[in-house]
Amino acid sequence: MQQAYPTIFSRGFFLTMFRLLACAALSCSLLAVTASAEDWPKFGRDLANDGHSAETGISSKNVTSLQNKWTFTAGGEISTTPVVATISGRHVVFVGAWNGVFYAIDAVTGQQLWTFTVDYVGGKCVQTPTPNCRIGSTAAVDTVNKLVFFGSYNGYLYALNATNGQLVWKVLTGDSVGAGYEVWASPSIYNGMVLIGTSSHGDTPCIPGGSVVAYNETTGQPVWNFATIDQDTCPGGGGCLGGAIWSSLAVDDVNGIVFAGTGNPGSTCTPPSQNAGLYPDSVLAINANTGQLLNYFQAVQNDNADLDFGGSPILHFTGANDQCTGQQSSQYWVSEGSKDGYVYTLRRNAQGLTGNPQMNLAGKAGEGIIATIALLPATVTKSCAPNMKQIQYVNGIFSLAVNGNFYVFQQIPGGKVSVRANQTMSDTFYGQPAVIEDIALFGGKDGNLYASDYNGKILNTIALGSPAYGGVSISNGRAYIGTKDGVVHCFSVNGH
Repeated sequence: MQQAYPTIFSRGFFLTMFRLLACAALSCSLLAVTASAEDWPKFGRDLANDGHSAETGISSKNVTSLQNKWTFTAGGEISTTPVVATISGRHVVFVGAWNGVFYAIDAVTGQQLWTFTVDYVGGKCVQTPTPNCRIGSTAAVDTVNKLVFFGSYNGYLYALNATNGQLVWKVLTGDSVGAGYEVWASPSIYNGMVLIGTSSHGDTPCIPGGSVVAYNETTGQPVWNFATIDQDTCPGGGGCLGGAIWSSLAVDDVNGIVFAGTGNPGSTCTPPSQNAGLYPDSVLAINANTGQLLNYFQAVQNDNADLDFGGSPILHFTGANDQCTGQQSSQYWVSEGSKDGYVYTLRRNAQGLTGNPQMNLAGKAGEGIIATIALLPATVTKSCAPNMKQIQYVNGIFSLAVNGNFYVFQQIPGGKVSVRANQTMSDTFYGQPAVIEDIALFGGKDGNLYASDYNGKILNTIALGSPAYGGVSISNGRAYIGTKDGVVHCFSVNGH
């Protein structure tokens, strides 16, 4: 057997194969990829949230040569992932900080291009004792319409002109002062809509039910709204709290389905309430065009231990292509990490979720998973005849836990997920890894940037000087990460 593992396709080729296999299995039309290969325009890079870069400039062969290219100092803590998009031919980093200021930075030089300050609520914008202007929402950029979207502590979703930072529209997703609404999630842009989940100020207080909301991209007018607390299942018939969505949504753009992970019900909230029965601590599958719930999976019933789905869902697929027989198969999956310590992998199709979940332990309750997992798509090939091959589409999955656990899982054709490598590292992880070629890059609360290979071996450690709570993004041969001291770091091979 000739084995190539992992052999990484270009992002465009892999997404094309994904859609071709999906269309073959589900009789759907082929959709174009809208973001250019070098951009990282939203949380997790694409609508699948998988954190995988198409580029080939950084790998295990040169990751020890990563050096600081530039740093940019913002006026407040950064807990989001910097995103990078090409606007009018210029590569731009977009990032928000806890001082309520949203920044556009030249991605090559680190020069500030423009800023925008959000509305304050409840008084002056301060970082202590309560940061009431923070931007904890990673931005999303529409490079075609030159718009950038993000949310804030104040409950608003903003749309700005990505060229100059001028406000295009803003919409209040929920009352921030009275009910405690905040937008933590990164927006997703799909079919002329901006999709977002609503959350709380860290459960203090808990909101009277989270929601998944779709807004018209150009006007900000609401299109649909799905409530994550079904008050009919609340003891006494109403008044239940919780069900916040503080992780980002994933969108299956072939079948038009939104996947969302929800938070805990009301019993662990401040103040506490009764637990509603249906949608807390769940993965939801929602029709992206109508907002109708297709189905859902609940990981924890009657949660009294704050076991949210904190990581965002990612979408992936497995399959096989036998060129000798002409047979091919494909399976489609959504995976998400929970604060209960498990990575859940669920089968999905054109009707939403299907089948029984796989549960892989990667942390422990209360110290489980907040960081979104990341994906390394790969192939295993062998010859079946002269110039003919059997090709298996497989995955590596990188998972980081709050208690410092670092797992690499492998997923084989048919979809089974098992542990490939694991180790316990020195500190806490909150941010999603970025995967490029055969490595993953991720930051830790201990103030380091790490590079790991597919076997879980740490290849390089770079001191950042401050905790990293957000994820890494990669664009045009450069890696970006923000830190608690308000610094955006740009790294490249040999600092070029």
